[in-house]
Amino acid sequence: MLLHLRSVEGGAAFQTLITIAKIIPFTIVIGLGIFWFKAENFAAPTTTAIGATGSFMALLAGISATSWSYTGMASICYMTGEIKNPGKTMPRALIGSCLLVLVLYTLLALVISGLMPFDKLANSETPISDALTWIPALGSTAGIFVAITAMIVILGSLSSCVMYQPRLEYAMAKDNLFFKCFGHVHPKYNTPDVSIILQGALGIFFIFVSDLTSLLGYFTLVMCFKNTLTFGSIIWCRKRDDYKPLWRTPAFGLMTTLAIASSLILVASTFVWAPIPGLICAVIVIATGLPAYAFWAKRSRQLNALS
Repeated sequence: MLLHLRSVEGGAAFQTLITIAKIIPFTIVIGLGIFWFKAENFAAPTTTAIGATGSFMALLAGISATSWSYTGMASICYMTGEIKNPGKTMPRALIGSCLLVLVLYTLLALVISGLMPFDKLANSETPISDALTWIPALGSTAGIFVAITAMIVILGSLSSCVMYQPRLEYAMAKDNLFFKCFGHVHPKYNTPDVSIILQGALGIFFIFVSDLTSLLGYFTLVMCFKNTLTFGSIIWCRKRDDYKPLWRTPAFGLMTTLAIASSLILVASTFVWAPIPGLICAVIVIATGLPAYAFWAKRSRQLNALS
Protein backbone atom coordinates (compact mmCIF):
# COMPACT_ATOMS: atom_id res chain seq x y z
CA MET A 1 0.00 0.00 0.00
CA LEU A 2 2.84 2.41 0.85
CA LEU A 3 4.39 1.81 -2.56
CA HIS A 4 1.19 2.77 -4.39
CA LEU A 5 0.71 5.67 -1.99
CA ARG A 6 4.10 7.20 -2.77
CA SER A 7 4.24 6.83 -6.55
CA VAL A 8 2.02 5.92 -9.48
CA GLU A 9 5.08 5.07 -11.57
CA GLY A 10 6.61 2.99 -8.78
CA GLY A 11 3.36 1.11 -8.24
CA ALA A 12 3.05 0.45 -11.97
CA ALA A 13 6.65 -0.80 -12.16
CA PHE A 14 6.09 -3.15 -9.22
CA GLN A 15 2.86 -4.41 -10.78
CA THR A 16 4.68 -5.14 -14.03
CA LEU A 17 7.42 -6.99 -12.13
CA ILE A 18 5.00 -9.08 -10.07
CA THR A 19 2.98 -9.91 -13.20
CA ILE A 20 6.09 -11.27 -14.90
CA ALA A 21 6.85 -13.22 -11.72
CA LYS A 22 3.36 -14.76 -11.91
CA ILE A 23 3.79 -15.82 -15.52
CA ILE A 24 7.17 -17.54 -14.98
CA PRO A 25 5.83 -20.48 -12.87
CA PHE A 26 3.12 -21.12 -15.45
CA THR A 27 5.65 -21.30 -18.26
CA ILE A 28 7.89 -23.59 -16.18
CA VAL A 29 5.05 -26.03 -15.48
CA ILE A 30 3.82 -25.97 -19.07
CA GLY A 31 7.35 -26.33 -20.47
CA LEU A 32 8.28 -29.25 -18.22
CA GLY A 33 4.86 -30.87 -18.26
CA ILE A 34 4.87 -31.31 -22.03
CA PHE A 35 7.73 -33.81 -21.75
CA TRP A 36 5.84 -35.94 -19.20
CA PHE A 37 2.42 -35.60 -20.78
CA LYS A 38 0.62 -38.93 -21.25
CA ALA A 39 -2.20 -39.07 -23.78
CA GLU A 40 -3.96 -41.91 -21.95
CA ASN A 41 -4.39 -39.67 -18.89
CA PHE A 42 -6.08 -37.09 -21.09
CA ALA A 43 -8.64 -39.59 -22.38
CA ALA A 44 -12.29 -38.63 -21.92
CA PRO A 45 -13.61 -39.69 -18.49
CA THR A 46 -16.54 -42.04 -18.15
CA THR A 47 -20.12 -40.82 -17.84
CA THR A 48 -20.17 -41.95 -14.23
CA ALA A 49 -17.19 -39.79 -13.37
CA ILE A 50 -18.78 -36.77 -15.00
CA GLY A 51 -22.07 -37.32 -13.20
CA ALA A 52 -20.30 -37.52 -9.87
CA THR A 53 -19.12 -33.94 -10.13
CA GLY A 54 -22.62 -32.61 -9.50
CA SER A 55 -25.55 -31.03 -11.26
CA PHE A 56 -25.68 -28.11 -13.64
CA MET A 57 -26.60 -25.79 -10.77
CA ALA A 58 -23.51 -26.94 -8.91
CA LEU A 59 -21.48 -25.99 -11.98
CA LEU A 60 -23.04 -22.52 -12.05
CA ALA A 61 -22.42 -22.18 -8.32
CA GLY A 62 -18.77 -23.05 -8.88
CA ILE A 63 -18.49 -20.45 -11.62
CA SER A 64 -20.13 -17.88 -9.36
CA ALA A 65 -17.80 -18.69 -6.47
CA THR A 66 -14.73 -18.09 -8.64
CA SER A 67 -16.03 -15.11 -10.61
CA TRP A 68 -14.28 -12.72 -8.22
CA SER A 69 -10.95 -13.77 -9.70
CA TYR A 70 -11.92 -12.13 -13.01
CA THR A 71 -12.74 -8.69 -11.58
CA GLY A 72 -9.38 -7.33 -12.65
CA MET A 73 -10.47 -7.62 -16.28
CA ALA A 74 -12.92 -4.72 -15.94
CA SER A 75 -11.30 -2.97 -12.99
CA ILE A 76 -8.26 -2.08 -15.05
CA CYS A 77 -10.48 0.54 -16.68
CA TYR A 78 -10.39 2.54 -13.44
CA MET A 79 -6.83 3.55 -14.41
CA THR A 80 -7.88 4.96 -17.79
CA GLY A 81 -7.54 8.57 -16.64
CA GLU A 82 -3.84 8.05 -15.87
CA ILE A 83 -2.91 6.23 -19.09
CA LYS A 84 -1.50 7.84 -22.22
CA ASN A 85 -3.65 7.49 -25.35
CA PRO A 86 -6.31 5.32 -23.63
CA GLY A 87 -8.38 5.01 -26.80
CA LYS A 88 -5.74 2.68 -28.23
CA THR A 89 -3.93 1.48 -25.12
CA MET A 90 -6.94 0.19 -23.16
CA PRO A 91 -8.46 -2.02 -25.90
CA ARG A 92 -5.05 -3.52 -26.57
CA ALA A 93 -4.43 -4.11 -22.86
CA LEU A 94 -7.86 -5.66 -22.29
CA ILE A 95 -7.84 -7.92 -25.35
CA GLY A 96 -4.16 -8.81 -25.02
CA SER A 97 -4.32 -9.68 -21.32
CA CYS A 98 -7.49 -11.71 -21.85
CA LEU A 99 -5.88 -13.75 -24.62
CA LEU A 100 -2.70 -14.25 -22.58
CA VAL A 101 -4.59 -15.51 -19.53
CA LEU A 102 -6.77 -17.73 -21.74
CA VAL A 103 -3.73 -19.34 -23.37
CA LEU A 104 -1.84 -19.83 -20.09
CA TYR A 105 -4.73 -21.37 -18.18
CA THR A 106 -5.81 -23.55 -21.11
CA LEU A 107 -2.30 -24.93 -21.55
CA LEU A 108 -1.94 -25.40 -17.78
CA ALA A 109 -5.22 -27.33 -17.62
CA LEU A 110 -4.17 -29.52 -20.55
CA VAL A 111 -0.78 -30.29 -19.01
CA ILE A 112 -2.20 -31.05 -15.56
CA SER A 113 -4.82 -33.34 -17.13
CA GLY A 114 -2.11 -35.23 -19.01
CA LEU A 115 0.28 -35.65 -16.09
CA MET A 116 -1.98 -37.53 -13.70
CA PRO A 117 -4.66 -40.22 -14.20
CA PHE A 118 -8.13 -38.69 -14.23
CA ASP A 119 -9.53 -40.71 -11.33
CA LYS A 120 -6.68 -39.60 -9.06
CA LEU A 121 -6.96 -36.02 -10.28
CA ALA A 122 -10.72 -35.92 -9.62
CA ASN A 123 -10.32 -37.26 -6.07
CA SER A 124 -7.35 -35.10 -5.13
CA GLU A 125 -7.78 -32.24 -2.66
CA THR A 126 -4.65 -30.55 -4.05
CA PRO A 127 -4.78 -31.48 -7.76
CA ILE A 128 -2.11 -29.11 -9.03
CA SER A 129 0.45 -30.05 -6.37
CA ASP A 130 -0.26 -33.76 -6.81
CA ALA A 131 -0.05 -33.52 -10.59
CA LEU A 132 3.28 -31.70 -10.47
CA THR A 133 4.80 -34.49 -8.39
CA TRP A 134 4.65 -36.56 -11.58
CA ILE A 135 7.28 -34.22 -13.08
CA PRO A 136 10.68 -35.60 -11.98
CA ALA A 137 12.27 -32.14 -12.00
CA LEU A 138 9.84 -31.03 -9.28
CA GLY A 139 8.97 -34.26 -7.49
CA SER A 140 8.66 -33.80 -3.74
CA THR A 141 9.22 -30.04 -4.03
CA ALA A 142 6.00 -29.59 -6.02
CA GLY A 143 4.06 -28.51 -2.94
CA ILE A 144 6.63 -25.83 -2.10
CA PHE A 145 6.66 -24.67 -5.72
CA VAL A 146 2.87 -24.30 -5.77
CA ALA A 147 2.84 -22.54 -2.39
CA ILE A 148 5.41 -19.97 -3.53
CA THR A 149 3.49 -19.44 -6.77
CA ALA A 150 0.27 -18.93 -4.83
CA MET A 151 1.92 -16.31 -2.61
CA ILE A 152 3.19 -14.44 -5.67
CA VAL A 153 -0.25 -14.54 -7.29
CA ILE A 154 -1.96 -13.31 -4.11
CA LEU A 155 0.60 -10.52 -3.70
CA GLY A 156 0.04 -9.44 -7.28
CA SER A 157 -3.74 -9.46 -6.85
CA LEU A 158 -3.56 -7.42 -3.65
CA SER A 159 -1.18 -4.95 -5.27
CA SER A 160 -3.48 -4.47 -8.26
CA CYS A 161 -6.50 -3.95 -5.97
CA VAL A 162 -4.64 -1.30 -3.98
CA MET A 163 -3.65 0.33 -7.25
CA TYR A 164 -6.93 0.49 -9.16
CA GLN A 165 -9.82 0.36 -6.67
CA PRO A 166 -9.13 3.72 -4.93
CA ARG A 167 -9.33 5.37 -8.35
CA LEU A 168 -13.03 4.52 -8.46
CA GLU A 169 -13.82 6.28 -5.18
CA TYR A 170 -11.55 9.14 -6.24
CA ALA A 171 -13.39 9.60 -9.54
CA MET A 172 -16.77 9.42 -7.81
CA ALA A 173 -15.69 12.08 -5.31
CA LYS A 174 -14.47 14.31 -8.13
CA ASP A 175 -17.88 13.95 -9.80
CA ASN A 176 -19.59 14.86 -6.50
CA LEU A 177 -20.99 11.33 -6.23
CA PHE A 178 -19.14 10.38 -3.04
CA PHE A 179 -17.59 11.91 0.06
CA LYS A 180 -15.34 14.81 -0.86
CA CYS A 181 -12.40 13.52 1.20
CA PHE A 182 -11.95 10.59 -1.21
CA GLY A 183 -11.06 13.08 -3.93
CA HIS A 184 -8.00 14.35 -2.06
CA VAL A 185 -4.67 14.09 -3.88
CA HIS A 186 -1.37 13.97 -2.02
CA PRO A 187 0.45 17.27 -2.68
CA LYS A 188 3.84 15.59 -3.08
CA TYR A 189 3.14 12.13 -4.51
CA ASN A 190 0.10 13.10 -6.63
CA THR A 191 -1.83 9.97 -5.61
CA PRO A 192 -5.35 9.57 -4.14
CA ASP A 193 -3.92 9.09 -0.66
CA VAL A 194 -7.11 9.28 1.41
CA SER A 195 -8.90 6.82 -0.85
CA ILE A 196 -5.98 4.35 -0.71
CA ILE A 197 -5.62 4.54 3.09
CA LEU A 198 -9.33 4.28 3.88
CA GLN A 199 -9.84 1.37 1.50
CA GLY A 200 -6.88 -0.47 3.02
CA ALA A 201 -8.26 0.12 6.52
CA LEU A 202 -11.70 -1.11 5.44
CA GLY A 203 -10.20 -4.28 3.97
CA ILE A 204 -8.33 -5.02 7.21
CA PHE A 205 -11.51 -4.40 9.19
CA PHE A 206 -13.51 -6.92 7.14
CA ILE A 207 -10.81 -9.57 7.59
CA PHE A 208 -11.15 -9.40 11.37
CA VAL A 209 -14.96 -9.21 11.62
CA SER A 210 -15.90 -12.03 9.22
CA ASP A 211 -14.71 -15.31 7.73
CA LEU A 212 -13.38 -15.73 4.21
CA THR A 213 -16.38 -17.67 2.85
CA SER A 214 -18.90 -15.06 4.05
CA LEU A 215 -16.75 -12.26 2.64
CA LEU A 216 -16.52 -14.10 -0.66
CA GLY A 217 -20.31 -14.50 -0.83
CA TYR A 218 -20.83 -10.84 0.06
CA PHE A 219 -18.31 -9.63 -2.49
CA THR A 220 -19.53 -11.94 -5.28
CA LEU A 221 -23.19 -10.95 -4.98
CA VAL A 222 -22.43 -7.22 -4.88
CA MET A 223 -19.92 -7.54 -7.72
CA CYS A 224 -22.26 -9.49 -10.02
CA PHE A 225 -25.12 -7.10 -9.32
CA LYS A 226 -22.84 -4.13 -9.98
CA ASN A 227 -21.70 -5.72 -13.25
CA THR A 228 -25.32 -6.13 -14.32
CA LEU A 229 -25.99 -2.43 -13.77
CA THR A 230 -22.72 -1.48 -15.46
CA PHE A 231 -23.50 -3.50 -18.57
CA GLY A 232 -27.03 -2.10 -18.65
CA SER A 233 -25.73 1.46 -18.45
CA ILE A 234 -24.13 1.01 -21.88
CA ILE A 235 -27.59 0.88 -23.47
CA TRP A 236 -28.57 4.08 -21.68
CA CYS A 237 -25.32 5.84 -22.55
CA ARG A 238 -25.59 4.96 -26.24
CA LYS A 239 -28.85 6.93 -26.42
CA ARG A 240 -27.24 10.13 -25.14
CA ASP A 241 -26.03 12.74 -27.61
CA ASP A 242 -23.10 13.72 -25.40
CA TYR A 243 -21.81 10.15 -25.15
CA LYS A 244 -18.60 10.04 -27.18
CA PRO A 245 -16.45 7.15 -25.95
CA LEU A 246 -12.90 6.58 -27.12
CA TRP A 247 -13.83 2.98 -27.97
CA ARG A 248 -17.11 1.56 -29.23
CA THR A 249 -17.72 -2.15 -28.79
CA PRO A 250 -18.68 -3.92 -32.05
CA ALA A 251 -22.16 -5.52 -31.97
CA PHE A 252 -22.72 -3.85 -28.62
CA GLY A 253 -26.41 -4.86 -28.51
CA LEU A 254 -25.64 -8.57 -28.65
CA MET A 255 -22.58 -8.31 -26.41
CA THR A 256 -24.44 -6.24 -23.82
CA THR A 257 -27.40 -8.61 -23.76
CA LEU A 258 -25.14 -11.63 -23.25
CA ALA A 259 -23.20 -9.81 -20.53
CA ILE A 260 -26.35 -8.82 -18.63
CA ALA A 261 -27.83 -12.31 -18.90
CA SER A 262 -24.64 -14.00 -17.69
CA SER A 263 -24.34 -11.58 -14.76
CA LEU A 264 -27.93 -12.22 -13.69
CA ILE A 265 -27.29 -15.97 -13.82
CA LEU A 266 -24.26 -15.52 -11.58
CA VAL A 267 -26.31 -13.38 -9.17
CA ALA A 268 -28.86 -16.19 -8.84
CA SER A 269 -26.12 -18.84 -8.58
CA THR A 270 -24.53 -17.04 -5.63
CA PHE A 271 -27.52 -17.94 -3.46
CA VAL A 272 -26.72 -21.64 -3.99
CA TRP A 273 -23.37 -21.65 -2.18
CA ALA A 274 -22.84 -18.40 -0.27
CA PRO A 275 -23.42 -18.30 3.53
CA ILE A 276 -26.60 -16.52 4.63
CA PRO A 277 -24.85 -13.80 6.72
CA GLY A 278 -22.76 -12.71 3.76
CA LEU A 279 -25.80 -12.64 1.47
CA ILE A 280 -27.80 -10.60 3.99
CA CYS A 281 -24.99 -8.04 4.23
CA ALA A 282 -24.77 -7.87 0.44
CA VAL A 283 -28.52 -7.32 0.06
CA ILE A 284 -28.39 -4.56 2.70
CA VAL A 285 -25.51 -2.85 0.90
CA ILE A 286 -27.34 -3.01 -2.44
CA ALA A 287 -30.64 -1.85 -0.94
CA THR A 288 -29.00 1.13 0.76
CA GLY A 289 -26.47 1.82 -1.98
CA LEU A 290 -29.02 2.54 -4.69
CA PRO A 291 -30.87 5.31 -2.79
CA ALA A 292 -27.51 6.64 -1.58
CA TYR A 293 -26.38 6.95 -5.17
CA ALA A 294 -29.64 8.68 -6.07
CA PHE A 295 -28.98 11.18 -3.27
CA TRP A 296 -25.42 11.87 -4.41
CA ALA A 297 -26.51 12.16 -8.05
CA LYS A 298 -29.17 14.72 -7.14
CA ARG A 299 -26.66 16.63 -5.04
CA SER A 300 -24.16 16.56 -7.90
CA ARG A 301 -26.71 18.05 -10.30
CA GLN A 302 -27.49 20.80 -7.80
CA LEU A 303 -23.80 21.66 -7.37
CA ASN A 304 -23.27 21.67 -11.13
CA ALA A 305 -26.26 23.97 -11.57
CA LEU A 306 -24.86 26.42 -9.00
CA SER A 307 -21.46 26.44 -10.66
